[in-house]
Amino acid sequence: MAVSSMAALALPFSLATRIRCNVISTESQQQTFSATNEASSSSALEGTPAMNLATGVVNSLFSFKPFFRFASATARQMLIRRGTEIGHPWDPELCKLRLHDWDSALKVVQDNDLEYPEYYLKPFHAYDNGNLSWDAALEVELAAKSVHANVFDPKRKELDPNGDVRLRESYHEKMCTMLKCTPRAVVDIGCATGLSTFGLHQYFPDATVIGVDLSPYFVTVANYRLKEHSEALGQKLPVHFMHAAGEYTGLPSGAFDLVSLCLVCHELPRSATKQIIEEAQRLLKPGGALAIMEMNPYSSSLQRMVNNVFAFTAFKATEPYFDDYRTFGLENAIESLGFSSPIQAESSPSHRTLVAHKN
Repeated sequence: MAVSSMAALALPFSLATRIRCNVISTESQQQTFSATNEASSSSALEGTPAMNLATGVVNSLFSFKPFFRFASATARQMLIRRGTEIGHPWDPELCKLRLHDWDSALKVVQDNDLEYPEYYLKPFHAYDNGNLSWDAALEVELAAKSVHANVFDPKRKELDPNGDVRLRESYHEKMCTMLKCTPRAVVDIGCATGLSTFGLHQYFPDATVIGVDLSPYFVTVANYRLKEHSEALGQKLPVHFMHAAGEYTGLPSGAFDLVSLCLVCHELPRSATKQIIEEAQRLLKPGGALAIMEMNPYSSSLQRMVNNVFAFTAFKATEPYFDDYRTFGLENAIESLGFSSPIQAESSPSHRTLVAHKN
């Protein structure tokens, strides 16, 4: 997901944390991972009987298409209502965006030879065409603000209009303490409309940052935001966007210091996640870092949500691959695909940041 407009792109990063990463030892990396791993056993991934029962019930309901459509529409309306409640109403922003000639801009970025994987062609995020639509691309930044308004409240009741910004700031801060060096060349896979990409640029202002997304609609809006941002600052930014698959970006091998996936893996089947991790391995220089910010399947807040069939139904309406992600064992997959044991830190009560380095 992403953020919105130029005002939101001016994230309040402190100068001290923007410019430098702290170098930590391999020994402390291993200790951090081991402590976390011991606390998060494989049984947590498999789930409690109540959790598995809730999952089975919800999956059965979603196999009935009229229910899926009803639940998706309900979830979307909930996000729109919350947006208004936190001071980010959807209609004014969408009316402004829809005035732009998007179809002409789309032709510039779209790779017509790109073949979309089957998983990407299914209904997703309450859109019949998933991310391959203007509705998804124009609404994703508003949806991010709404979805993340309550992530810092363990009980998910208190709403913060800046929750999305705080979550991404937390990702960058935690990531930076785990990196071995300050990156100069960065790839942001699954960049959507560029919120995560612009955040990486602000944190690493001297780096070239390339955002990659499988949706040409998202990339088109990202380029629009890039133009807005560049004009506001009066300079061309070292930020670029491209329409490509995260499984194979087409970018040069061994050319990058950092590959970032921000809130991407839970939106993928595990087979695609593995392929993207393999692609990150190809893209990175020796010792380069893979950084991932994601929902933490071991967190108590997320497990409470899964055990609540009503809350889980609302969530499942927009995240069809969540079960596959939740039971995947992401850290083990990272290590098995040629990276060091990932170290991790909490980014919110229900999110974690993982960093691993290429062996």
